[in-house]
Amino acid sequence: MKWSFWIELYIRTHCVARGLRPLTVAAYEDALQQFREWVRTTLEDRAPDQLTARDVLAYLQHLREVRGNGDSAVNRAVVILRRFYRAIVAMGYLDHAANPLIGFPSIKAVPRKLPVALSTEQMSRLLAEPKPDTVIGLRDRAILALLYGTGIRASECASLRSGQMDLAQLTITVHGKGGHQRAIPLSPNSPRYSEPTRKPAAPRSPPRPSFARVSDARSRVAAFTNACVPGVSAAASAFRSPRIGCGTLLRLTWCARKLAW
Repeated sequence: MKWSFWIELYIRTHCVARGLRPLTVAAYEDALQQFREWVRTTLEDRAPDQLTARDVLAYLQHLREVRGNGDSAVNRAVVILRRFYRAIVAMGYLDHAANPLIGFPSIKAVPRKLPVALSTEQMSRLLAEPKPDTVIGLRDRAILALLYGTGIRASECASLRSGQMDLAQLTITVHGKGGHQRAIPLSPNSPRYSEPTRKPAAPRSPPRPSFARVSDARSRVAAFTNACVPGVSAAASAFRSPRIGCGTLLRLTWCARKLAW
């Protein structure tokens, strides 16, 4: 009963008050439920205020040896447990001295890895893989071009709405981790990846004024937006994988394997 109450209290009050995103809150709750299940099966369902630092270390060893988690996953579990117990202490349900994470040793940060970059030829083949004669193909093509051209995260791509596109400034506004918002320039060349198969080239016409070229670029961006935004949530869910990092090129490498080109 105490486990359920404390987890519910932490998720519904502390996490909500911090303004965490729903996906982050769900990840925190899932991690705490996994720890609670391990305590139930290993430590005879001991109450959360009866655990010690040794018990937490045993759980981390379980994550490494039984579940096969790497350094990143172990660090994430420590951070979530530390924040959980700190919040319970702050809300007055646990004495400071009874917090098992007091003085818990810090785990060395995981070194950052460089993403695997695709060559120009591989990138062209990947962008050409979705078929331009179907709506789904146009959508997937536009999503790949958007991810490659802007470097946004898959979750940021999935949450895009048409109002976040500024056709006057050729920018896209995304809401990232921690509620941070940033504007990213959008290349006028990106829309060509969402266009249907090109017709034979027409005879060249005289050069148009510069304002006409700007208007044409904006119209192409509008076409790109219309193809990408409506179905982006469904397609972007394919990018959500534990193997995908924040680097765009690493995500596209994973996509290339899935497309089996």
